[in-house]
Amino acid sequence: MNPKARSFNFSSTLEYLLPAMVFTLGMHLLRVFISGLAWYLRDTVGISTISLIPYAFGTFLLGFLAAALRRLAGSRNALWITAGGVAILRLVEQLSANPALDFGLSIVGVGLFLNFLSIFIGHIRMQGDRAAPRWVYGLVLGLAFDIALRGVFGARDLNTVSGVVPLVVVIVIVVLIFWSLWREPKPEAGIASDATWKHALPLMTIGPYMVLQLLFFQSQGWVEEVAGLNAPLGFVIVMLGNLAASVGIAWGFARPRSMHPILAFGIAIYLALVVFYADQAGGMIVFTILIGQLLMGWGWAVVASVAKRADRPGLWRTTVFVAGGMVLFLALAFAYYLAMDIAMPFPRQVFPAAAATLLGLLLLNASIQTRSQTEVASWDLSGISVAGVLAIVPLAYWALLGSAPTPEQPSGLPIKVMSYNIHSGFSFSGRQDLEAIAHVIEDSGADIVALQEVSRVRLMDGSADMSTWLSQRLDMPILFRGTEEPIWGNAILSRYPVLESGWGELPLAGTLIKRGYLWARIDVGGPQPLLVIATHLHHLPPDSLARQAQVPIILRFWDGQGYSLLLGDLNAQPDWTEMKLIADAGLLDSWSDAGVGPGFTFSSGDPFQRIDWIWHSEDLVAVEAQVLQTQASDHLPVVAILDIAP
Repeated sequence: MNPKARSFNFSSTLEYLLPAMVFTLGMHLLRVFISGLAWYLRDTVGISTISLIPYAFGTFLLGFLAAALRRLAGSRNALWITAGGVAILRLVEQLSANPALDFGLSIVGVGLFLNFLSIFIGHIRMQGDRAAPRWVYGLVLGLAFDIALRGVFGARDLNTVSGVVPLVVVIVIVVLIFWSLWREPKPEAGIASDATWKHALPLMTIGPYMVLQLLFFQSQGWVEEVAGLNAPLGFVIVMLGNLAASVGIAWGFARPRSMHPILAFGIAIYLALVVFYADQAGGMIVFTILIGQLLMGWGWAVVASVAKRADRPGLWRTTVFVAGGMVLFLALAFAYYLAMDIAMPFPRQVFPAAAATLLGLLLLNASIQTRSQTEVASWDLSGISVAGVLAIVPLAYWALLGSAPTPEQPSGLPIKVMSYNIHSGFSFSGRQDLEAIAHVIEDSGADIVALQEVSRVRLMDGSADMSTWLSQRLDMPILFRGTEEPIWGNAILSRYPVLESGWGELPLAGTLIKRGYLWARIDVGGPQPLLVIATHLHHLPPDSLARQAQVPIILRFWDGQGYSLLLGDLNAQPDWTEMKLIADAGLLDSWSDAGVGPGFTFSSGDPFQRIDWIWHSEDLVAVEAQVLQTQASDHLPVVAILDIAP
């Protein structure tokens, strides 16, 4: 079967607008919801991790209402309710600065978004042959547009960025959604809108696909950390991956029978291995992103070709598999992060690998069904053209970004240093506000800053690239090293030249979250380079033995060297054994030298314990130490001015 050639078609591009824009805003609301579960409900409200399950799954079960909503309101009205509802709620959320309201809006918004997915598929099935490419290109282009927007705003969600510009962007998207709804044709009565159970089954692919996309394939931070690349190369590669996905879709529609079942089975094995060893891929992750996206795009075309067949009234079968797929997404993503709180009998990487395996098996099912497909296929370059334009965005951003921050000429001691657990950018009230974190650091005048709980495009943390953005915003070079994941860990900001740097792992000692330390030798203009060690020890107070196992590893690396600092959230109070180990090794506590009062650093809303520390070697002296009062994080930053000891 030779595909008919078809060039760029502007009307086809307009057809992709509604699903792409709704998908973009749906991703915004989904990230608010997922991060809200962790940082608002759990950390601010105080709900246990297990108690989050009803909130999480209760919200996603709303997706099963799609068939009933369509039956009550009609196809076009249901589309207006869901797509329009997503648009309005996202606009309100942009105007809100209340984390409780944000989370409530995200619950309703995610529910409407999940219903939109099924209702839109049923709606366009009634419009003929354009059904398959329209929704699948809309999905992939929506992801690409979402990443492009976040990249332009420094890998931050627009809802976390204040000001007129992000508000105008959201308003434009909302207007485009309502314009697209207005021009959406009303389907004729009596036309079939649902598929058989057999043909609807591959739609469940959306769940495993979203797991892979949101955890790995759309994370420029993951790409840069694993491959050792500088920003914004990860942004460029992720956008090229989305372009590759569009090429895969076009190829799949042009040659639907080329997805042989054996090839689909191979894709399942390939993707499972790729995500299981995603943190060990090195430079090969670049090819992994491009090849993986090409194959998944190809697979989506096959799934859509099967699922477009409508020969039943209603929407129940489509609803069951689309909503079921998204519940599967939640279950796998939730379990992936739950493994950091509750011990599992297997590595947490099993969950994304399971997603990849399920995706491959669903592609296998779809590929078997396409073997009997006989309709004439054609090339459609419209989706590729849009993805190509979006792929230019990171290149333009790179050109406009200018050079990376450069160090200042060192002026010698004294210097001001800070240790700050930034709580993944979430304030004490549970709202992510990186600008508030930046203000705290900037106003302190610190020359060297050790940061903990820093993430780089991590789904649970709102997918912000914190280290890159803070470095650019503060005009300070940064070192970052992931611990539990390549994209979550410790960082060091320094105004002065870093001469040498490295990192080390700390023992788990029966705990679940991997810990480590980051070190740098910094030229501060003193008699010799300053050794700065930044770390974040195990967090549960009763588990002192775990910290007692971690501290000696750091002390062994330090090895009594002069001109040294140990900074970090050590999760231990002054009279605890693990802190006595540090004191007995010869390091001195800056707060004991120069602080006034108890020096409590946690929690920022009602401080009651001192667990954030600045230790220094005996050849240095703290001449001033203070705890800054701010609720930009759940911790208070501790700051000290250090000079050469007399």
